[in-house]
Amino acid sequence: MPSQRLSVVVTRRLPEAVETRMKELFDVELRDPDTKMTREELAAAMQRADVLVPCVTDQIDANLLAQAGEKLKLIAN
Repeated sequence: MPSQRLSVVVTRRLPEAVETRMKELFDVELRDPDTKMTREELAAAMQRADVLVPCVTDQIDANLLAQAGEKLKLIAN
């Protein structure tokens, strides 16, 4: 039985080659349009994703982490 693919939310657009490879490996949600997520959008993404790929300008603090769902396993930049 095939394993379920990880759900990945990317908060800003990445180089095309990176996005293409991520789409091959994961169930990826790419930010479109390429604008900064609000705190509310980040909190919602952290509820539905296995992995969050933020950009360096996303401010993820203890309060936001406390809102993360049990599904979230990794925040990777």
